[in-house]
Amino acid sequence: MRSRWLVLLLYGVLAVAMTWPVVAQLGSHVPGGTSDLWVHQWTFWWVKKSLIAGQSPLHTDLLFYPQGVSLAYQNMAWLNIAAWLPLQAILGATTAYSLIYLTVFVLNAFSMYLLACDTVDSAPAAIVAGVVFGFWPYTLSHYGHPNMMVVFGVPLALLCLKRVLAKGRLRDALLAAVFTALTGIARWQLLIMATIMIGLYVLWHGLTHKTCWTRRSLGLLALSGLGAAALMAPLAAPVVGAYLNQSDPGDVLIGDETSGQTDLLAYILPTRYHPLWNDAAAEVYDNFVDNKVYVPFLGYSVLVIALCGAIRDWKRARLWVLLAVVYMILALGAQLRINGRLYPWIPMPYRFIDDLLVVRVLRNPDRFNALLGLPVGMLTALGIAPLVPGETPKPKLVLIEVVVIGVILVEYSLVPYHTEHPVTPGWYEQLAREPGEFGVLDLPMRPETYDKQYMFYQITHEKPLVEGHVSRPPDGAYAFMDAVPLLQGLRRDNVMDPALVNVTRHLGPLAEADIRYVILHKDFASSQQLLAWQDWLTFDPLHEDEHLVVYRTDPGLDEDFTLTAELTKDVGLLRATVDSPIALQGAVIHVDARWGSTAPPDRDYDVCLDLARDGHGVAQSHCVPLSASWPTSQWAAEEIVRSRYALQIPESLAPGQYELSLALADSAGGAGLGKGVTVSRVQVDALRPMQPLEVRLGQDLLLRGYDLIQSDQSLQLTLYWQAQREMVTSYKVFVHLVESTSEEIVAQDDAVPRRWTYPTTKWQSGEVVKDTVRLPLGDIPSGEYRLRVGCYRDTTGERLPIYGADGQSYTDDVLPLAIVRH
Repeated sequence: MRSRWLVLLLYGVLAVAMTWPVVAQLGSHVPGGTSDLWVHQWTFWWVKKSLIAGQSPLHTDLLFYPQGVSLAYQNMAWLNIAAWLPLQAILGATTAYSLIYLTVFVLNAFSMYLLACDTVDSAPAAIVAGVVFGFWPYTLSHYGHPNMMVVFGVPLALLCLKRVLAKGRLRDALLAAVFTALTGIARWQLLIMATIMIGLYVLWHGLTHKTCWTRRSLGLLALSGLGAAALMAPLAAPVVGAYLNQSDPGDVLIGDETSGQTDLLAYILPTRYHPLWNDAAAEVYDNFVDNKVYVPFLGYSVLVIALCGAIRDWKRARLWVLLAVVYMILALGAQLRINGRLYPWIPMPYRFIDDLLVVRVLRNPDRFNALLGLPVGMLTALGIAPLVPGETPKPKLVLIEVVVIGVILVEYSLVPYHTEHPVTPGWYEQLAREPGEFGVLDLPMRPETYDKQYMFYQITHEKPLVEGHVSRPPDGAYAFMDAVPLLQGLRRDNVMDPALVNVTRHLGPLAEADIRYVILHKDFASSQQLLAWQDWLTFDPLHEDEHLVVYRTDPGLDEDFTLTAELTKDVGLLRATVDSPIALQGAVIHVDARWGSTAPPDRDYDVCLDLARDGHGVAQSHCVPLSASWPTSQWAAEEIVRSRYALQIPESLAPGQYELSLALADSAGGAGLGKGVTVSRVQVDALRPMQPLEVRLGQDLLLRGYDLIQSDQSLQLTLYWQAQREMVTSYKVFVHLVESTSEEIVAQDDAVPRRWTYPTTKWQSGEVVKDTVRLPLGDIPSGEYRLRVGCYRDTTGERLPIYGADGQSYTDDVLPLAIVRH
């Protein structure tokens, strides 16, 4: 017994070493590195919170607010949580989590040691088997899933079942039931994988030791199964019930057998996290899919020792070879993948079982690697046993053990082990102090990473989230989001749809559902996303710091926004901008305006865009409804509305400086209402290409001419296009510089006009668009070249036919522009 305590202590020391610096960071960091870590932090907290409140932890109103969501399918680490609840009350949540995390490695190793001792009858060999299974790279690298690592119940269940078949003792049958149940309670997917191993193990013993098949042993086996089922029933029943109540049960079992299988090369590729060769392995790991994170590396030393064990002690090794082969083949999935490449023509056994319900629950075949370490560890023990016979002198025995274990652990090392410092932005502490229950919307929405981080932040503020992460969302989870137009676009593309011009109207459903804040996360969103969201929202944020920008969903006048100009007694302007203060004759000026109301307007307003020149009055005016999709007579007080207008400049308008102003008019009578407000000065330039043309491209475009400026390093071409009508097709413009004799393209540009910023689908009928293209000449040899242009459909690549002013067509739908000598 004393020796077993020493073995347990040894595994404890090794656990500390293999996960360093976890012990050194107790209380400040948690082991882990994937986004799932934050979900598990939340589930630990949620179970504690729900139990204190006397409610079921299998449903919460804190996620998918305001409707709430079932957590029947949530990946709950029940066994870890059960150990954590009393320990966190003494040591604190973070310290308790880390200590339990370390303890799992010790228990995994010690359980394998006990099974190997009973099977191989060599304690030194069993210690090595415990090291292999306890610090199996796949387990070590699953640091985001604390319950996927809890596999100690499987060796103990096998040990007890072996004794049931050999001795027929009731105690062993009951213990087998307990350890099997603990495996399922830890994680249901582990139970499925363990059941296959247990079944093969029992069947093998029945075939090789026929005398063990007695009425009593069969009864005890049945008792073990029933006992395990009874112990798991309280937690399993809600999952089964929720599954049966799904309108399409298959939806919650969708897995990924193509990207979620093991890459065969990963078994012999050292872990990318190794402190010595991580850089050398990283390039190959980039070709992998699932095994970029979860490492199934066998270890070269372990592989050699295990093969020696299988060869030298084949009779005892046969079962473990069978289990190792079965689990490796299952982990390879339905299609063989080697170094990232699929070989679908190679038949894989997984194809014949991947439609089974229990297999689909696994979702990723790669997870079979979690238990592959058990047969590999046992084969390693069989390989070590002949090296350490019972008469081996103690110094030699210790030396062999130290060398073998040292080599294995060096190969398996992930030191420094990944840890995370659980930090929550400071504003959430302020949010926690706000009274009442109300929801918050965090952006960006669900790419299956950030939503998990938001759940961790919720531990601090405890306010419901509009979204959140549930392992398998049940029916109706997204009903509220699907019913709110603003959330539809955000959930689909993380975009606030520009077509939703009525800001307060589309924020209204959030405010009505007691969702008080929209929170933009600078740490997770791109700068372009942040600018687009803030531009759509229009009004001022309630709070901004280095991590967050916070907006209220019910913005108020003089609190969240102010009017820079009141154009009538009830409607005013927040701001207005033009896309460019310089425009050509015939071009279109685009104006972006943001409006607000002080009171419900009693009529519909038009907005008049006036272009005036000093001393010459209004030269151009255009009146349109202030908001085409939301007439002002439907507005309430304190509305915010986005509008965009286009003012076509006549080709006859004299070049010069103009003032662009906005004024309101009564839509019914057209009468002006009050004085307009100047929003910008606009410079109108003459439409005078250096080389005038009159070339038609298809039915939509007219090329009015071009400018060409050449230097030693570049060629600058400016094209003057005119839209013949409004277009529903996006066209790309190609510019090719070709060698005069060989026709070889030496420089080219293919793009949507104005460097991808102004597609033809946005052009107004009659609008003139100036588009500049630059071609580099620095690396082109001296000689004579031809410059050519044309257009083609963005989606199909089909070129537009080209016709000159005399109706002449051009070969290959390419327009030759100029000879260029460089």
